[in-house]
Amino acid sequence: MNIHVFRDGGELKDAVLLMFRSEGKDWSEADQELARLFGLDPVISFSGKAGRTRLCSASGGSCLLVGLGKADDLDLDGFRAAVGTAVRAAASQELSCLAVASEHLDRLELADDLTLECVVAVRLASYRFVAFKSDPGEEDCPRSLAVWSRDTDMQGKVARALAVAEGVALARDLVNTPANVATPEHLAGVARDLAARFGFGAQVFGPKEIIEMGMGSFASVFRGSDTPARFIVLDSAPGSEARPLVFVGKGVTFDTGGISLKPSAKMHEMKGDMAGAAAILGLFMALGRAGESPRRVIGLLPCTENVPGSKATKPGDVVTAMNGKTIEILNTDAEGRLILADALAYSARFEPEILVDLATLTGACLVALGTKVAAVFSTTAELDGRIREGGSRVGERYWPMPLWAEYGVPLKGEVADLKNIATREGGAIYAAMFLKNFVPEGVDWAHLDIAGPAWTDENMSIFRPGGTGFGVRTLWELIGAYAGEEGETAL
Repeated sequence: MNIHVFRDGGELKDAVLLMFRSEGKDWSEADQELARLFGLDPVISFSGKAGRTRLCSASGGSCLLVGLGKADDLDLDGFRAAVGTAVRAAASQELSCLAVASEHLDRLELADDLTLECVVAVRLASYRFVAFKSDPGEEDCPRSLAVWSRDTDMQGKVARALAVAEGVALARDLVNTPANVATPEHLAGVARDLAARFGFGAQVFGPKEIIEMGMGSFASVFRGSDTPARFIVLDSAPGSEARPLVFVGKGVTFDTGGISLKPSAKMHEMKGDMAGAAAILGLFMALGRAGESPRRVIGLLPCTENVPGSKATKPGDVVTAMNGKTIEILNTDAEGRLILADALAYSARFEPEILVDLATLTGACLVALGTKVAAVFSTTAELDGRIREGGSRVGERYWPMPLWAEYGVPLKGEVADLKNIATREGGAIYAAMFLKNFVPEGVDWAHLDIAGPAWTDENMSIFRPGGTGFGVRTLWELIGAYAGEEGETAL
C-alpha cells in the first residue's frame, strides 16, 4: 500500500475522505467545516452505528462516513474496528484511494497520535495473503492512503508507523505460509535477508552445531525430522557491547506432537506453531525499516519440526539441557518448552537487561483465556507492567498469570531433575514454571503465551483469517519503554 502525506487538503480531491461519526452525536463545528470543504452537507443523515458506512459524493470530492458506535463506549479497539469496516466497505465499492485528515482524527481524542494508529490499521486491514494462489486476482483493497496533516514531522512519523505495520504483515505472511515452504531453513533465509538488507548481525546454526553446543533439550525435538533444524541469532547492533534486550521466539514450523501424536482435527493450523519466531522476525523488519533502534535488540529463534520418525524422542527419554539440567520427556507434544529452554539458557552469554520469550505454547492457555488475550508470566512487576501497558496501547492484550513456587513442585522428577509436564490442570502455569528453570540468574524475564491471539478464524476489525502478527507491536512498544519513552507510543 502506498501512503502519502500532504499539507494541502486540495491534494485529496481524487481520494475518498474517511470521516468518522459517533452514534447520536453531531460533528463539531470544525468537522462540519471539513465536510463543507468537500461539498458535503454536514447534517447529512447517518446513524453513526458501529459497522455502518455511507459513501457520499459531492462537488468537492467524495467522503466515506464511518460509524463509531456510542461515544461513551468508544476506545482504540473500537476505532481500529471502524477502520477495518471502512477498508472492507472501500473494497466492496472499488475505491482505490482513501484519505484521512489528522485534525479530524485528533478531535476524537482517543490517542495523542491517532493518525499513526489509523495508518497502521488501514495497512493491516488491507492485508492479503495470495502467495500460493495460481490467480491472485485484482487487489480487492484500497491501493493508497493520503494523510492530510499540517504537522511538519508527520512524514517521518508515518514512515515509522508503516515500518511497524510492515513488520506485522511479515509475521502474518510467515505464519500463513505452509509448512512445506516455511521450514526452519526458510526462516533462517528470512533472517539472513533482513541482516543483509539492514546491517543486522545474523548467525545460523544447524543440527550438528546445536548438539555440539550442548542443547540436548532442543535436539530432542528435531531428532524425528528429516528437515534440518536451525538456531537463529539476530543482533540489531553487531559489535556493540551494550546490554541488550533479548527476545526468544518459539519456531516449531509444524507440530504433529511427535510420538505423542495430536488428534487430526485442525492439525493443519500447526503450521502456525512458529508464531513467536515470526513475531521476532517481524520486529526486526520494523526496526530495519524504521532505520534505527534506541536499544540493542537480540532475537533468538530455535526452529524445528516436531514429527514422529524412527529416531524420534520417545516418552520417558531423558535429555540434558544446555545449562546442565536433566529432563524426563513424558510427553513429546510438550516440545515448545524444550526448544525454548536451551534458547533461554543460551541468552546468558549476552547478559541481557531483560529476557522475553513468545510462544504459542499451550492449549491450556487457550482454554483459560480464549482467543483475544495472551498470558504474561513475569518475574518482576516492572516488566509485567511495561508489557501490559504497551500491549494495551496497540491492541494486544495480556492477562497476568502466577509464577508461585508451589507450581514448581510437580515438575520435579523422580528419574531426572525435571519432568516436561505436570498435571492437566494449570497446564499453562506449569509450562511457564518449567521455562523458569532455564532463565539466567538475576535476569528480569517474562514469558508470553500467545496461543490464543496468534491466530484467528474471523474476518473482522483489522484481521483476516490466519496469522495475526500478534506480539510484534508489543515488543516494539517495549523497546520504546526501555529507551526512556515509557507511557508514550513508540511509533
